[in-house]
Amino acid sequence: MRPTRKNVPDSLWERSETSGESTGSPHPGRIGLEIADRRTQELQIFLNEPEIHREWESEYLNGDLNNFYDRVFQRLIKILSPKPGEKLLDAGCGYCFHAIRLARSGLQVTGVDFSDVALRRGAENIQHAGTRDQILLQTGDLLNLPFSPRTFDYVHCWGVLMHVPQLETALDELIRVLKPGGKLIIMENNSNSLHVQSKRLMRLARRVLQRPVKESSSTRRGREEWEGKDSGRLLVRASNINFLVRFCEHRGLRLTNRLAGQFTELYTKVSFRILKLAIYKLNELWFAWVRLPGPAMGNILVFERPAPSRSSRGASTDSASPRAASFAT
Repeated sequence: MRPTRKNVPDSLWERSETSGESTGSPHPGRIGLEIADRRTQELQIFLNEPEIHREWESEYLNGDLNNFYDRVFQRLIKILSPKPGEKLLDAGCGYCFHAIRLARSGLQVTGVDFSDVALRRGAENIQHAGTRDQILLQTGDLLNLPFSPRTFDYVHCWGVLMHVPQLETALDELIRVLKPGGKLIIMENNSNSLHVQSKRLMRLARRVLQRPVKESSSTRRGREEWEGKDSGRLLVRASNINFLVRFCEHRGLRLTNRLAGQFTELYTKVSFRILKLAIYKLNELWFAWVRLPGPAMGNILVFERPAPSRSSRGASTDSASPRAASFAT
C-alpha cells in the first residue's frame, strides 16, 4: 500500500509531484529519480518490503538500545550546539526515531526516505512522540535530493550510506544541500573494526571448509557484501573510514569529530536475552568511557563545511566539482 495524504497528516507529509523538474541541481547523465544502476533498483525493491523494516526495528532499534542512542544523540547535540529553529535534514530517516531525538533539541527536521513503508511508520512515531510541529517527512532519493543547494544548517545520515551502491553520488548530494558553516553527521560501520576483521576470518574458514559464503568484494570504499532475497538484494558495506574522510575533505569539508559508536553488533547473532543485554552494556561503556573509534564497529563522523572567504564568495561550489573525476585514494 502506498501512503497518501489520507494516511498521513498534511503537516508531516510532502510528496514530490512528477513534473519532469527537479528542485536539486542538474547532474550529467541523471534523469529525474530514474536509477540506471541495476543493483540500486534491486535495493529500492528490497527496502520497500515491510519485512526488512520490521527486522531492523527488532534488531537495531528496539527499546533495549534506547539508552545507548540517547547518550549518543545527547553528545551529538552538544557538538552541534544548534540554535532553535535551525534546519536539519535527516537523510534516510526510516522510522524517525533519531529524527525525534534531534527535533527535541529545537531543530526543525526534514526527514527524507524513498521507502513508503518507512515513512508511513515514521509519521506514526512522530505523532506518538508529540513532535509533529518539528518534523516534516518527504519522499526523496539520496542520489538526487529534492532540495535547492545550501538549504540545511545540518545534514544527518545514520547507517544509510552503507546500503547505497553509488556512495560518492550520495555524499555529493548531502554536501550540496548543506549550508556554508553547516555540519554533516554520518554514521557508518568501520571496515577496520575488530568485529569486521573477525567476520573476515570466519569467512576464510568457511571457504577452507567449502561452506557457502555471501557475495562480497573489497573496494576502495570498504568491504561490501550482498544479502539476497527473492524480492531483491541488500548491500551492506563496512566502510573504509579513511576513504570517507578523504572524499569529504576533497569536497572542501573539514573533519571536526570522529566518535566511536557501537563496539559490536554481536547482539544480532545471539538468542539469549541475557547475552544481548551484556553486549548492549558493552557498547554503552565503550561509547561513554573507552571512546576509541578505531576498534569500534560504528564510527560517527562530523564534518564542517567552512563558510567561504570574501574572495571566494563569487564562486559557486554547488554543482558537481570537476575534481570529482580525479578523486582517488
